[in-house]
Amino acid sequence: MDRKSSPTRSVERALDILECFLDKDEMILLEISEKTGLSCSTVLRILSALQEYDFVSRNPQNKTYRLGNKIAWLADRIPRESYDELKKTAYPFMVELNEKYNEDVHLFISQGNTKLCIESVDSSRELRQIITVGSRHDIVRGAAGKIILAFMNENDRRKILNDADRKPEYEQILRQGYAISRGEREEGLFGLAVPVVDAQGKLLATVSISGPSVRFENSTLDEKIQDMCRIGQEISEAWSKRTR
Repeated sequence: MDRKSSPTRSVERALDILECFLDKDEMILLEISEKTGLSCSTVLRILSALQEYDFVSRNPQNKTYRLGNKIAWLADRIPRESYDELKKTAYPFMVELNEKYNEDVHLFISQGNTKLCIESVDSSRELRQIITVGSRHDIVRGAAGKIILAFMNENDRRKILNDADRKPEYEQILRQGYAISRGEREEGLFGLAVPVVDAQGKLLATVSISGPSVRFENSTLDEKIQDMCRIGQEISEAWSKRTR
């Protein structure tokens, strides 16, 4: 069977279209076509099928599409305890980091082209980064996003970055076990992140510690890196024991 016309390929195209709405609530047909690289006729055909099953809806006034009620219904069916267990596992280790360095510590998971903060232990300092639990952020910028991108397969990463020249950077992140961000999300902000993986080495989440560069770019940086790598490993081991 020709893969271009296979049922599997049709499903992949439909999922690509749905993922477009992670970045924008409403889009016209041409925008979706440009984002997915599919022809307008193909996008229209798939949107019509998704609309029939209420996965997308169309506004006839401005001719835009948005996610339908069926998506919200399915989202409500997601077992919330899966995140709760991960948060319970990671939280004591996050508190340990926060108490030692008094910097913001966050736990992120991957959601499409974004990273979602599911847990946070905040610094008591006045000068700090504010990231709230439940907020989504661009996956391309920041240390946590680099970890997520490093664990992606190359095809999925290219859909987001379209930049093969950065492949060595992500290979290095996998080798060293951590990622650093210097002023990528905001000038003067430093971020350090490590992966949390399951027993098979699959990425579950990423833990990050962040704050002003002046509090990181000094003699404590190596110690922070060592502590972060240890914490990432300990959370991963704790998760594996919890889920046996």
